Formats: sequence, structure tokens, C-alpha cells
Amino acid sequence: MVCIAAISNRLDFFKVKPEEVPDRITSLQSELRNTQKELETLKVQLAIAKSDSLLQTAQTVGDSKIIVAQLEDVDPESLKTAAERLLQKIGNGAVVLGSVPEEGKVSIVAAFSSEVNQKGLQAGKFVGAIAKICGGGGGGRPNLAQAGGRDASKLPEALQQAESELKSALG
Repeated sequence: MVCIAAISNRLDFFKVKPEEVPDRITSLQSELRNTQKELETLKVQLAIAKSDSLLQTAQTVGDSKIIVAQLEDVDPESLKTAAERLLQKIGNGAVVLGSVPEEGKVSIVAAFSSEVNQKGLQAGKFVGAIAKICGGGGGGRPNLAQAGGRDASKLPEALQQAESELKSALG
């Protein structure tokens, strides 16, 4: 009797008859997937909105422009999208963005134009070395790379190092 009562209470949760439970679960799973997709889209849009204000901070170094900045609470994928978009807007240059998406995690992205690559800088090697400051590592392609770390308190130092190295290499 107790088991039947417990099952009955669980079915009340779904607000359906017992024979409709499988369809209701499928429906809820679909809703969850759609909500997760919407959330990801909103995260990217937020990162882009935050990053657009960084265009004003672009520094001219030699014949390139650089942007090195920290964006608060931006997940790695959105950070990557923001860096790529900023690089498109500045053209010849380098963008290095860092974020602490959650406690104990650091995310860093580097996006370099082909002109920067021709000067001997590769995003993959560059971001990997910068991430070591934060207790992490990473890599990627010559033009786009991601890295992670565990020490969020070191992110400002890592970004300062990135800016210094970019100015030295491109100046």
C-alpha cells in the first residue's frame, strides 16, 4: 500500500495519468534541451555585448592593434566568440581575453590575425605560456587558442604579462 501511495504522489508531480508519463518525460526533456540552447545563445550575446565596449581600449602597437582584457563571468565558449568578433573588428592585431567563469577556473582565449602570425607569434604557444601563470595550460591553432587554469587570483598578472609580451613582439 505504501509503495502505491508513493508512486501515486510521484505521478502527481508530472500532472498526468500513469499511461501518459513516458510522453510527459519526453516533453520535459525536449523543453530542457530548448532552454539550454536558449541559455547558451544568451551567454554568447552577453559576452559580445560586454566585449563591444573593449573596442575603445584597443591600443596601437606598431602597425597592429591589441586588446587585452578580463571579462567577468564569461564561459569559455562565449569568450572565444567574443575574441573572434573583436579581432574581426580591429583587423590586424591580437586579442587576449580572460575570465573566471566559476570559482577555481580560469579561461583565457587568444585570437591573432595572420599579420601577427607572420611576426612569429602563434596563439596556441602564446596562450599556453600565459596560462601557466594561472596554474594551467592550453593551446590551439596559430590564429586562435584557448587555455585554462585553476588560480583565478593570478589572472590579472597573466593578462598583464600577455599585454607586455604583445607590445614587445609587435612594437
